[in-house]
Amino acid sequence: MRISNITGRSILLCGFGIALPLSADDLTLVDGASHLTGTVRSIDADGRVELSSPLSPEPLLLKADRIEKVEFSNGDTTEEPPSALVQLTNGDLLPATVESLDDRNLTITSPDAGRLEILRNHLTSAQFGIRPHEVLYSGPKSLNEWAGNWGDPNNWTFARGSLVANGPATAARKFTLPRQFILRFTLVWEAKEVPNFKVYFADPLTGKPQPCDRYYLQFGGAGLEIKREASEGRRYNPILQLNRTPNQYPDHELKVEIHVNRNDSRLQLFLNGEPEDKKADPISPVPDGSGITLICNAPSGNVQQIRDIEITEFDDSRVRHHSEERGNPQEDSLISREEDRWGGRLIDIGKTADGTVFRFKSDFRNDPLEIPETDVSTVFFASEEAGGSDGRQAPFVIRLRGEGSLRVTSCRFTQDTVSAIHPLLGPLELRRDGIVSMQRSNPEPNPAPEP
Repeated sequence: MRISNITGRSILLCGFGIALPLSADDLTLVDGASHLTGTVRSIDADGRVELSSPLSPEPLLLKADRIEKVEFSNGDTTEEPPSALVQLTNGDLLPATVESLDDRNLTITSPDAGRLEILRNHLTSAQFGIRPHEVLYSGPKSLNEWAGNWGDPNNWTFARGSLVANGPATAARKFTLPRQFILRFTLVWEAKEVPNFKVYFADPLTGKPQPCDRYYLQFGGAGLEIKREASEGRRYNPILQLNRTPNQYPDHELKVEIHVNRNDSRLQLFLNGEPEDKKADPISPVPDGSGITLICNAPSGNVQQIRDIEITEFDDSRVRHHSEERGNPQEDSLISREEDRWGGRLIDIGKTADGTVFRFKSDFRNDPLEIPETDVSTVFFASEEAGGSDGRQAPFVIRLRGEGSLRVTSCRFTQDTVSAIHPLLGPLELRRDGIVSMQRSNPEPNPAPEP
């Protein structure tokens, strides 16, 4: 069993005839810093967690109000999630393959929950054509790949998958970046030290000190900001400013994710998975560079790290369609991949020799439209009927692979499965290795996630 706290981490191993699995479940307590490691056996209707641990011959019972989050150890979960994401009226999301729809039920197949029939009035929307974003870069893997022709190896070392700076240091690398991309990285600094990071992106990497068109994120003692540097006119232009100082992160690390859409000149920032507002680039034209530059400006003796750098492709059409005005909520509506929109009634979804087809009765046509699933982006379901329990009383949220989330009232775990009760779907049998984490439920339903 591992116990950690805000000031350090100690490890205590105790056995009683069984070995702790190589990959164990990790429980975060409500202080956000303390952890317990073992194998979760059950979570009851009151939220109590039963944990098997080598620290005790009997399972430990942990009070619900002491557990903030459980992260599950998963086996081989490299299979791709389904290409559809179904949203329920309580905000829950299920990655699934859609089999059929009639007047009463939507039938889906989930790789983690099996075959389900969902009442039509328990549905909010369904999004189609979802695919994993291609990873363009994941690293760092060495210091040389970042020093190159644009960086300076002085004050940098490479250790355990991190670029480590002891004093002022710069590293850079050129990529082939698409017009839309996602940049992720984690900033790490020492306790009682003030970090000073700057990360340029869409950087032309001119190697010269003159003004150029690019973006940068800066994080230090005064907070965090994203700015636009311009080659003409005012050189530095604020895009986003946040009063998020380092002392708000007791683990001395910050996970950053930036969605860059150079097609519509917009950026969105995520900090530790939480989204900030989308912001527009105030300068035209947008930067067309393909470089990333990493800078640590702390003085010598102040060790800082940048790790978990990842660049992926980004297609925001699904999120954009889901967030746009859906039209009359008393009727179904459908948005195609080509931006066509119809209001009316989705009559059914069925299989044909050519694949899955949506039959939609539009307000402006006498005959139903027959639309292949490959042409469908988003469907919104009419909400004229009550959708049943909203699920807010469920104490925990299960996170599934492929952006899935389910509120549940109780769970029982075996080595391979999880039996759970869902307020809308009823009893569920889930694959254990499809569950990423479980945490205490938020008071409000979660919105549809970003890709």
